[in-house]
Amino acid sequence: MRQKEAKKSEQKFRKFVYIENVAIADVAFEAFGESEEELFRSCALALFEVMTRTKKVRPKLEKKVELKSDSIENLLYDWLSRLIYLKDVEGALFGKFDVDIVKKGAEFVLKARVFGQKVEEVESAGTDVKAITKHLFAVEKDGSAWKATVVLDI
Repeated sequence: MRQKEAKKSEQKFRKFVYIENVAIADVAFEAFGESEEELFRSCALALFEVMTRTKKVRPKLEKKVELKSDSIENLLYDWLSRLIYLKDVEGALFGKFDVDIVKKGAEFVLKARVFGQKVEEVESAGTDVKAITKHLFAVEKDGSAWKATVVLDI
């Protein structure tokens, strides 16, 4: 019981942690949040931290994202996939995410604004992420804390 409380306390301070030895040639992470919105922001930060130092990304451009899904897990998958699409189409990296999620009937609805700048304006771009995989993909709620496990195809 005490170990579980310590783990929860530790997770309060971390937004995400990369997981070693999950998949060869891929990157895996666990992300955390006290709400669905915080979990989605943490996952987005973990995604873009693979590609660049997100703290150095300036909010020079803004994109709006609206998504609907039948489950929070599918919504997270669609969210991260859309961010990769925006990265590829807009040639931009993002470092700030304003996310709002509401449940309307049987659907989860996400409205977000993402902020970033063009790839060529960002110093020390890291490894490009090609896609989100379904391998080990999971969203869990433990009490009031949310956790997601994500594997990125690089």
